[in-house]
Amino acid sequence: MADLNFLLSTSGLFTYEAALYSAAFGVGQLNPTMITTRDRSTTTLVVDSGGYSLISGGITTPLPTYRVQVLQWQEQFGDVGIAVDIPTRSLDVRGSGYTQFYQCLDQTEKNTQYAISSRSRSDFILCNVMQGRNHAEAQTWFERMSPYQRLLEGIALAGDTKQDMWFWNKRLIQMRDAGLLDNLQWIHVLGTAQPGFGVMLTGLQKALRRHLNPHIRISYDSARPFRNVQANHIITRGLREIGGDIAFWPYQFSKNSSALDRSQRFPFSSPLGDLCPYGDFNPGNPNTVGGWDTTGLMMLSNHEVYKEVQAIAEANRLAEAEVTVGGGTPWHVVRSWEAFDLIWGTTQSDLHLRSYKKFLQHYAGVSNSKDDER
Repeated sequence: MADLNFLLSTSGLFTYEAALYSAAFGVGQLNPTMITTRDRSTTTLVVDSGGYSLISGGITTPLPTYRVQVLQWQEQFGDVGIAVDIPTRSLDVRGSGYTQFYQCLDQTEKNTQYAISSRSRSDFILCNVMQGRNHAEAQTWFERMSPYQRLLEGIALAGDTKQDMWFWNKRLIQMRDAGLLDNLQWIHVLGTAQPGFGVMLTGLQKALRRHLNPHIRISYDSARPFRNVQANHIITRGLREIGGDIAFWPYQFSKNSSALDRSQRFPFSSPLGDLCPYGDFNPGNPNTVGGWDTTGLMMLSNHEVYKEVQAIAEANRLAEAEVTVGGGTPWHVVRSWEAFDLIWGTTQSDLHLRSYKKFLQHYAGVSNSKDDER
């Protein structure tokens, strides 16, 4: 079972050096996990605050106590942490306890002030969370929270505007010009599952490294290998072109537990899949939908992490290698990479933001705060 730990450099399957984990699952967990026992010299951990769990009833601890626990856990086990926020999605969640936009903003501001005043690790990157269900809310949130950026090293984009790269590059430029990004080391986009958007972020990171900070990192997370796999038994076969974009090519296992021959090789290639017959993944448990058991689903998640990481890495390498138009990289991604370099590398940022707006907003319409279930 140790080989399923992809953070382990000695795994016999594969190693991936980064992960996001929610403090909602970490706080109060006493048993060692792959997260708490990781080698911090070779891996990076982003620790989310568990904002969605907070508004959906998953956290029963009083908020003043919970935010203390979160910061302590983040600093003990993480490298990058996200301040406890109240997602604006809470306004659409029955029983969340929040009914007004300013309740979310006011409480997030108080939580951020607490984190700033109470943090203890000088090498810990703390992220300022940006929320909003639309541009108006995101702008109001930005105006309130951006002054705190002087005291923080990271920014986390969340809510329904998080994939609007026109909107957020415009605000980041404003912050740069106001001297608010002098300490910026990290940008994280919470809960996004579009591979094309991931490649777009690679272009932004390249531009920021050229023109702002050569060491800045951009990351994003997706729960697909865990939530989608374990709840719906859907895995990724690779990438496919669809509608001028790239998307994960899915395969859904049948709910009929006898649909595949368990004595045959697992049909899809990965370090784990190449070693096992299908029956090792799905033993035909008569008490579960489709015959899956806990161990088999853990194996399936390991397979899926590998497939998604490889697919996105290949898409990034292709975007870097292609020198002519009409290749496999979506046109809006190519133009966005071009835009980022002009926005951050020239004195005419507003002009280039206007000129490239439609490309930068390509994924704005598919951004969904429901991805951000943390």
